[in-house]
Amino acid sequence: QYACDFETSDLCGYVQDETDQLQWTRQQGATPSAGTGPSADHSLGTEDGHYMYLETSSDGSTTPLSEGDAARLLSPRYPPTTSMCLTFFYHMYGANIGSLRVYVKETGTLTLTWSKSGSLGDTWYMAVAPLVTGDEFQIVFEAARGNGAFGDIAIDDVAIVNGSCPVSSK
Repeated sequence: QYACDFETSDLCGYVQDETDQLQWTRQQGATPSAGTGPSADHSLGTEDGHYMYLETSSDGSTTPLSEGDAARLLSPRYPPTTSMCLTFFYHMYGANIGSLRVYVKETGTLTLTWSKSGSLGDTWYMAVAPLVTGDEFQIVFEAARGNGAFGDIAIDDVAIVNGSCPVSSK
């Protein structure tokens, strides 16, 4: 019902949380740091495709990056649902991977829906999470930095579909 592959620069209406420490970045091909992050997006599997990721090496700013610094990406607002499923693909590869958490935000309240931490290898995995909400809601993707520069976390192909989730989940 709602899908985003991040191929357009408007990010399907997703926006950065301006109150966090780091930023999600739209990327093509590999991330700038070797040994971490994907080499291509999930949608196309080529250097032409786009995805969103957290860059965890210093961006040249004078502010040092700390473990636990996070970036949050907020979806558009969606109407209440009794049975929908969130699916997305994620990539967590590198020696210093922190964590990726997904929240449902309803009227200011965040509910943790899905989380992973640590390096899972140079592979895209599919995640699924059921959604039941009483109010209009947003999905919040929060990537947190690990204890070093090799911790790029990426997401792609986010979808919210009607009905219950398939049983398999990595």
